Amino acid sequence: MDLKNLFRDVKLTKIEIAVLQYIQNNPEQCIHEGVRTVAERCYSNPSSLVRLAKKLKFSGWLEMVYFIKFNITMPKLDVTNDVDFMKIQPEEQLEPLLKSLHNDRILIHGSGFSQLIAQYIYNKFLVIGVNASLALWPDYEILEQKTAAKFDSIWIISKSGRSSSALSWVKAMENKDINLVCFTGDYQSPLAQAADTSFIIHDPQKFDDDIYWSNPFFGYCILGFEHLLKQWFEQK
Repeated sequence: MDLKNLFRDVKLTKIEIAVLQYIQNNPEQCIHEGVRTVAERCYSNPSSLVRLAKKLKFSGWLEMVYFIKFNITMPKLDVTNDVDFMKIQPEEQLEPLLKSLHNDRILIHGSGFSQLIAQYIYNKFLVIGVNASLALWPDYEILEQKTAAKFDSIWIISKSGRSSSALSWVKAMENKDINLVCFTGDYQSPLAQAADTSFIIHDPQKFDDDIYWSNPFFGYCILGFEHLLKQWFEQK
């Protein structure tokens, strides 16, 4: 979020803009040092900074600093930058995969808890204009018979990578010219081995097939997908 955009209805002086930018870049420092020190650093005075806060409809200096911190500084931080929870195999497939999002018709599938992730990916693709469909049908061959639509790639989410639903889809896609992308917790699983691009997500409960214990796997799937979208946006 740009400062000038945010306060576009208020006429700001160069010094006021400089003060706001200083706060944006150093919110914690501004909170700890206080208005007097910040005023000195910005070649201004405390009363001018308080007047600036009032001018922007804040009750005082601290409210303005906290507003900038939580609404401007923090949203700019890259919360998807730590990708230790996700590996891509093979890595060289990432670039063509990102490019394919512009034109490919994508079918997304997941069952059980993975269906929630499939729904999330589908909804997000709709928002950003990617041509995607969601398939909750457990059998791809039956789905193929029931629809005339042709898909360029199929995305499957499966924690184990060896569920009956995932294996059914993998088998049905044999000898078909369709790109297979998967999100799974096991790089050695049949799904990961069959996929053209596999996003291997950290799964600390690999043998918990009933999804009984607490597990960040599905949260990591969403975070990994959002990291993928971030890279896609940077390419556009």
